[in-house]
Amino acid sequence: MGPDGGAVGKQDFEAQFRQVFTNLGDVLKGLGSDFNSVLKFTTYLVHSQDIEKFMVLRRELFPKLFAGSAYPPNTLLVIDRLVKEDFLIEVEATALIER
Repeated sequence: MGPDGGAVGKQDFEAQFRQVFTNLGDVLKGLGSDFNSVLKFTTYLVHSQDIEKFMVLRRELFPKLFAGSAYPPNTLLVIDRLVKEDFLIEVEATALIER
């Protein structure tokens, strides 16, 4: 979801993927943390044909987000649809934030 609440990159999986992880990074930063605090991800895709794109983009992005080469586990689910029809991907992150 973009800053205005609308879908970023309608029918553009890569644009939505990048926006989802930008949004997650912003939330983590707002909590005084970063991606290294993430314990696990749950990813929801609307189209099974986007699985390969997801894996390619993940291999490209994750080395930039995480300090090491071990990444949190990710449950990947293909579902019928998300809350808005234009959304192609949703990612839920569970993180441990030390205060």
